[in-house]
Amino acid sequence: MRGIIVAAGEGKRMRPITYWRPKPLVPVADAPLIGHIIRGFVAAGVTEICIVVGHLAHRMVADLGDGSAWGARFTFVTQDAPRGTADAVLRARRFLADEPFLLSWGDILVPPVHYRRVVEGLAGADGVLSLNRVEDPWEGAAVYVREGFVDRLVEKPDRGTSTTNFNNAGIFVLPAEVLEIASRLEPSPRGEYELPVAMDRLLASGARLRAIEVEGRDNWSDVARPGAALQMNGRVIQWLSDGLWIEPGASVSQGVALTPPVYLAPGVVVAAGADIGPNVSLHEGCEVCAGAQIADAVILEGCRIGAGSLVRGAYLDTGAELPPGTRLPGDLACPILLPPKA
Repeated sequence: MRGIIVAAGEGKRMRPITYWRPKPLVPVADAPLIGHIIRGFVAAGVTEICIVVGHLAHRMVADLGDGSAWGARFTFVTQDAPRGTADAVLRARRFLADEPFLLSWGDILVPPVHYRRVVEGLAGADGVLSLNRVEDPWEGAAVYVREGFVDRLVEKPDRGTSTTNFNNAGIFVLPAEVLEIASRLEPSPRGEYELPVAMDRLLASGARLRAIEVEGRDNWSDVARPGAALQMNGRVIQWLSDGLWIEPGASVSQGVALTPPVYLAPGVVVAAGADIGPNVSLHEGCEVCAGAQIADAVILEGCRIGAGSLVRGAYLDTGAELPPGTRLPGDLACPILLPPKA
């Protein structure tokens, strides 16, 4: 089985971060967001992966490489304008063999085991659609299920009109037939070619798509906004570790308070009296000086947090430097965002 990751969008709700960094490359725990998707594909046995790029495509290609670092082999194709999810998938049509393929949107985070569950769910079905429970699926696609299989999909239903709490979770195994259906779509009222419309027509033709729910109501995110990235940072650390994840080469002085979940990368230096956590990632080469307090934050490579500083609800991109005593009192609803050092 081959795989496709659609990672071409501008990530407008993630601005200003996405002015300088593609949304799929926003770090979460120890890897970029898309890296967790790639790991899930590989763990499910899918190592031939096509990545559909668009916004800041050169950065995506340069940072991800040929796939060998991930145990995979990448092919990149470009969607040069936002024409919708069906158009994005069709860009990879020549890459696909005439068989079912694993597909994920490039901004979805779920527990790693879910990808294997999706691939294994293909047995006895024509395809698989992942679901997550929400109060109202009006922002995504409402999914109606009957006896474990998808009955129908409604893309972007009006608020309050759905009689299901299932949302399209953005991870699928789809048969090759959906590509031919997608190639015949008319544009939606938004002027885009929508893959869920093609999937609904696939269902109408008699195809059986198994419905597999993401386990745990809080274990799914489309990482739409900076606050979601910060929140999921802590959740991913817990998925991948015991909550206190200190890489070899990180240096933590005596007298440092660490409140899980915390991730410390190689080369991180934390001085005495610092208070780190909960929900903090410190990336390679970060220095946290004496008495600094950090919570609900992602601090990227080469940042320096001055003595006695307070950082809460914040995203600091590469090389940011805070003088001693700096106070950044953000929160998950309205985080503080610092660009990379020029």
